[in-house]
Formats: sequence, structure tokens, C-alpha cells
Amino acid sequence: MLDASGYTVISGPVGSYLAERLAAAIASRNRWNGCVWLRRPQRNLRSLDAALAEACAKRWRADTHPTDDPRRRLERALLGSPEGAVVVVEVTDLTTAIGRLMTGLRPLASDRGVRLVVVAEGLRLPVVRFAPDALVAPAALGGVDGLAARVGLLASAPVAARRLTRLAERRPAVATDLLDAAAVWPHDVLLGALAGRTRTLERVTAALLDLCTPAQRSALETCATTGYWHPQLDTGVVRAADLRPWLVPLEESWSWVRPIWLAPLRRALARRGPSPVVARPAAAGPGSPDDRRLRPPDDRRSRSTGDQGSRSSEDQGSRWTGRGVVEVRLFGGFEVRVDGVVVDFPGRRGRSVLRFLLTRPDRRCPRDQLLEEFWPDVDGRAARNRLQVAVSGLRSALRSATNDHVIEYASGEYRIAPAVRVRTDVEEFEEALGAARSAGRPDVALSAYHQAIDLYRGDFAADVPYESWTLLPRESLRLRYLDALDAAGRIALRTGRIDDCVVTAHRVLEVDPCREDAHRLLMRCYARQGRPHQARRQYELCRRLLAATLSVEPAPETTALYRSIRPR
Repeated sequence: MLDASGYTVISGPVGSYLAERLAAAIASRNRWNGCVWLRRPQRNLRSLDAALAEACAKRWRADTHPTDDPRRRLERALLGSPEGAVVVVEVTDLTTAIGRLMTGLRPLASDRGVRLVVVAEGLRLPVVRFAPDALVAPAALGGVDGLAARVGLLASAPVAARRLTRLAERRPAVATDLLDAAAVWPHDVLLGALAGRTRTLERVTAALLDLCTPAQRSALETCATTGYWHPQLDTGVVRAADLRPWLVPLEESWSWVRPIWLAPLRRALARRGPSPVVARPAAAGPGSPDDRRLRPPDDRRSRSTGDQGSRSSEDQGSRWTGRGVVEVRLFGGFEVRVDGVVVDFPGRRGRSVLRFLLTRPDRRCPRDQLLEEFWPDVDGRAARNRLQVAVSGLRSALRSATNDHVIEYASGEYRIAPAVRVRTDVEEFEEALGAARSAGRPDVALSAYHQAIDLYRGDFAADVPYESWTLLPRESLRLRYLDALDAAGRIALRTGRIDDCVVTAHRVLEVDPCREDAHRLLMRCYARQGRPHQARRQYELCRRLLAATLSVEPAPETTALYRSIRPR
């Protein structure tokens, strides 16, 4: 898409979300710093020249003269473009003026290595040829009535119809999402959300989320974290088609949360808190632990129904039912559930003391050590009083969920009561890594690695980054997480699961962009896929990152791999 010479025109039907997908591609190639994106320019050629010249000059701080005509200013701005720059013109209607402008700029853009891209999202109509290398389909502004005609609900709701029409004029893809949602959700709820004057996406998301089942909400939590969905992530309860308008089809059975829906969805889910866990009986075949092969692009998953589907119903019962069962989330934000009930702790210091106890050997700690850790600069009596207040608050909060004594004090130390069954996600993470290392079969090891990866929902104690005692375990767990991703990627590559390997390597680079083994893994994957140009570009990205961040050159192994990959 960004490698074509001259300029490129990308077109597709309404609802194909080309602009957002192109933006994601530019971001993945680290091109935003040199990208100029002009949205919906006027049709007049002179005004288009002026608008684009102003945008380029401002973005690249190019030296242009105000007395120059717009075309001359635009050419001067292009001369000041950085390496790998991209100019995108997003239009609703393709005109000859745009074609003439892009054709005229091609020689200069080619000399500077600038990529010129026109994005047109519209209906599929007869093609128009602007230049020898650009075959395009014009956008259609008259598609609103056609969209509205897809469902009969708008005839009885003129206010909602007008609102949808105005929305379709500005965001036709969003209108398509809403009309698709009408096939899934009750019409009266959707119409009520559309009838308001402002914040349409927020109201629609809030209204429909109230109707979601626990399984659907759990699936949406995964989508809000990863941005993607695939049937193999399903528990058998939720289908991707049931999650409209948030999910839209992408390709190869993947669905995608379009960025415009992502923020409202995350805010609505945060207001409602975590969804209940949906258990699924263990079963062989697709969806079972040994068959969890697919992972969505740039996937960074929180607890989801798909995650729970990898554990048996017997295991779920041992953790979530019964008296005195405490489950603790230590990765990412801190969360405690007692017998499945979320505990709300009023004070930050009490949560820190409980987290410290849970990570200690035998879950116990002398009082003096707690005082030294959390109140080092406070005199003895005041520090002991603060500790007692913090523990009292913890006990009061836990009492709302269970009558058991969870925190005890005996022989000068605080401890978690031995009779209380406690499970933490860190312990499960370590157990999954141990199972992966001892597995005799690649598919079993890969499933165990993915179980560990799924549990890592953020850095250890991410909500208290400045508490000194958390630094070492946080870094140690982060390194083990990266090693698990690397091992999973290598297994996927050896077993021919190239797409899974690409996704896993990208997740490594999200955490540590300078990790060369992940760059090499991607290079090997792209070479296997018959994309040597992409592999060589990955090497160039690795080289620039290492130079900018660490002031070093790639390792000989990385350079040797680069030289062995021949362009086609």
C-alpha cells in the first residue's frame, strides 16, 4: 500500500473503514512523524493546492514564502519533507482536480521518496482512471437513503431517521454499523439512543451494553483490550455477529473494533466494572487448550470468555465457588474477589499492604518490616497506628464479602489466614510457564505459553509504579512474559503457524522495541510468506530503533539474516 511508486488511490465500499486501516498501517510503520493527512478538501484545485501546502509546511516546518502561489508553496514544502514521508488526501468524492494535482506532484514526490495516497470510501461504482498507475472508484454521497432503506424501523421514528441521516453524511461507516446493529438488538432501544442530540456513540454503547449477557460483556472486554475478535476466541456462547455495532468484519474470519467505537466502549465497560466469569466445560477439538492457535493482530488480552474456556468447569468451581476462596489480580490493576464478589478497598495504603502480604513467602510478614517498608520516616507509635488503621480498613472491606478472618496477627507478624484458599494470577502465570517448559509436545507447550501470556494483563502492580518494593518483581515478570512470547513465536514458526508468529513477535516489540530476536522472528516470517521486501524493511526499522535508542548497530546475526533475504 505504501510501497507503490508515484501515488496510490485506495477505494472501497461504505463501511470498509479504509481511512482508519490506513492510519493503523502508517502507525505500524512509524510514519506518523512524517505524515500529512488532509481530510475532505474542497474540490477547487487552487484551494486544494493551498490547503495541502499549508498542511505540509506546518507539519514539516518547511521554509515557504507567503507570496508564492499555492503550487509553488506546496513544492517548496515537499522539498523539506523528511525521509519516508507520507501525504494522504482523504476524500468523499474523487475529482479531476485531485487527479491533476497528484499527477503533477509525482515527479517531485518520487525524487524525495514521498508517498502520495488518496483514500476514497464509497460505494462500488464504475472505475475512473486518473493516471496510468491509479485505478480508483469514486465515492458516493447519495448512499444515505440506500442505507436507511435497509431496515424498516426508521419509518416510525423520524427523529432517529434524521439523526442517522446527518450521521451518515459525516460518518457513513458509523451509520452502517448502527444499521447492522438493528438486526441484532431491539429496535426501541436503538431508536431511543439515536434520538438524542449529542454523543450518539456514547448513548448507543451504554444502552446496548445494558442488554448484553455476561458472556457478551466478557467478550467485549477482550475486544476493548485487543481491538480484534476471531471465532476461535469464542466460548461457544458469543458470536462475532452478536457484537455489532462495535465489531466489523475484517478478513479471514477476523473482526475489528473500529477506533471510533473503541473509546466509548472502554468508558462504558469501565463504568460497569469487570463482568462475571463465564465457565465452559472442557472439550476436545477446536477451542480446547491444545487447539488455541489463532491470536488477533496486536493482541494484548485481558480476562475473557475465551481465556476461561481453556480451563475446565471443575477448576472454575474450585476457584470461584465455596467459602473463603480469594482470587487476586496482581497484573495491571489490583483486584480482589472473595467467593466471586469484588472487594472495594477504600484506601490506597491498605491495598498496598495486602498486595505486599500476598507476594511474600507463606503470605506472612513481620510487623516491623511492614512499618519499615511503608512508613520509614514516621516515628514508631504513629507508624504502628497507621498500619493498624490500614489493616482495620482491609478487614472491614473483606468482611463485606466474607465472614472469615482473612488477615490475622500473631507472634509479631501479619499473615493471610492459612485456612483461606488464595489464588493469584502471578501464581497461575508461573505455573503455566512451568507446564510449558516441561511439555513434551509443541502443541501442548504452545497452549501453556498462551495461557501464561493471557494472564499478563499489564505490568505487575502497574497502579503503584513508584512503590520501590515492586520494581524488581515487576521487571522480572516482564522479562518472563517477553520470554514466553518469544518461545511461543518460535514454536509457531517451527510448526508452520506463520500468522500466529507474526502477531506474537509484534507483541514483543510493543513492550521492548529494541529486542532484536523479535525483529529477526518477523524477518523470517515475512521471508516465509514470500514478502522479502517487508523482511528487509523490518531490518531497517530495527537498525533505526537501535541507533536512536541505544546508539548501537544490529547484531551480526541480524545483519547476516538481512543479507540472506534476497529481494524479488
